[in-house]
Amino acid sequence: MRCNTNVALVSLGLLLGTAGCDTFLTGDKLSNNPNLPTAASIQQLFVGVQAGQFAFQEGTVAMMMCMWVQACSAANGRFVQQAGQYVFGEGSNIGANGGDWISAYAGGGLVDIKQVEADATTSGDDVWLGIAKIWEAFTVGTISDMWGDVPYSEAVSGKKDPVLDQRFAILANLQTVLDQAIVELGGSGAGPGDADLVFGGDPAKWTKVAWTLKARYYMHTAESLSTSYTAALAAAANGISDASGDGDFASFHTSATSERNMWAQFQTSSGFGTDLEAGQFLVNIMNARRDPRRDQYFCKFVTAAWLSSHKYILGQRILDPNNNVQGVQALTLDSLTAAAQPAWNTTVGGLTTDNHVTWVNQGPPYGGDDFNVPPPAGTVSSFSCLPPRFSATTRIPYVSYVENELILAEATSATGGSDAVALTHLNNARAFANAKFASPPPVGSTALPTLVGITGAALFDSIMVEKYVSLFQNMESISDYRRTCIPDITPSHNTQSFTKVPGRLYYPQNERNVNPNIPDPSVQLATHGFRNQGDLDNCTRTAP
Repeated sequence: MRCNTNVALVSLGLLLGTAGCDTFLTGDKLSNNPNLPTAASIQQLFVGVQAGQFAFQEGTVAMMMCMWVQACSAANGRFVQQAGQYVFGEGSNIGANGGDWISAYAGGGLVDIKQVEADATTSGDDVWLGIAKIWEAFTVGTISDMWGDVPYSEAVSGKKDPVLDQRFAILANLQTVLDQAIVELGGSGAGPGDADLVFGGDPAKWTKVAWTLKARYYMHTAESLSTSYTAALAAAANGISDASGDGDFASFHTSATSERNMWAQFQTSSGFGTDLEAGQFLVNIMNARRDPRRDQYFCKFVTAAWLSSHKYILGQRILDPNNNVQGVQALTLDSLTAAAQPAWNTTVGGLTTDNHVTWVNQGPPYGGDDFNVPPPAGTVSSFSCLPPRFSATTRIPYVSYVENELILAEATSATGGSDAVALTHLNNARAFANAKFASPPPVGSTALPTLVGITGAALFDSIMVEKYVSLFQNMESISDYRRTCIPDITPSHNTQSFTKVPGRLYYPQNERNVNPNIPDPSVQLATHGFRNQGDLDNCTRTAP
């Protein structure tokens, strides 16, 4: 059988990888399936494609990658925490991400994308064809990012045992697909119109996305091919340039139960929402610079306000009007606070005398979990309050103006171009964050300052750290880390003998059972150090 995705946005079952299916790439199952996508209209198929890929981009894989780069973390010892500590394998849903693999290839995935392309070609609609090819490039590029060498050239060809195409060959083919899409977007045809949930069929915006995707995929080969940075620089020069964010390729969600942001669905409908937490590495970076996006990304771990003439006990905490946590350090006499709120010390570690209570400033109310050095109890931010990036209707950016600017910054720096030009692009990305999240800055935060005078290695590091912060919830973060080892994270403590952050996922066992081209897990582990071709084999830090 072939697993089918509903035309409505995909429900929580797919997010958790619970879809039941055998292989869906082998030719006999595709060719003999009585529910082939030719029975659906191009509009239905295209909406289904978008639904399936929104789920793929925001599902289990995205959650795992968020933990692997330590932008997220987890607690409670269940499957979420296990995935964050590299307990994964080819046989389990969370380990092999079978549901995600299905959503990328089968109903709502590559099979349906190819049918949309065929229908658009038949009808002579070049614009629709070009948009569908961008979805193909985006989907297949992500599949290869997560699994390395994967079926592509024969995936929907009808062959029973599709070969695994080499990753760099896939990326080269995707450059051709995107080149074709750019040409076709300038052709004839009405396009998908309202069936396009991202841009309403706007060919100009999709053309910009195609160029930025080209730049992204050139970057994925930059550590191995000397020409890649130059090619990325040229592509990004034509990429997304709308500093308002309106040109960003982002998901579409509504408040309907099955159409909500998938991160919101996980928090509210899975029963495991409390397991996922903020990652300490990301939180520490954002706290150090009082980043205005903290309220967008995380919940505060303390929200209680100070009370006048109130009896507190040692260790109790409140959130002061400056958005700092104040903890009771010492008490005298009856331990009552004053009738009027004191002038709070704004320096972390600074003391405030409040009648008979002495408070110590414990810093901002955002904290992350760390599997290597667990933080004190009660100091970790969760997502249970549904911060804006986890709200039902929030559109998660997949390919964006900020990414394009930071590609321009990195490629300029890496090719020996002007540090001043690279710094301008970096500051453009920071200005976007200020315009979107810091006007005015939330209490306790500040607008990101314009950086000056940074050059060389320090500039490169600043670019990659800014990209790490900006691409929260985006799977592209793991690709950046694998090829640059920035940010300088320590692999999580684990019992699986991983001495470095894993670089990819195991192929699902169901696929290996029916396709002899899928290698044994031991071979997968030994190939490229269980990373993708072109990635750095190891970083300097090791797991404890």
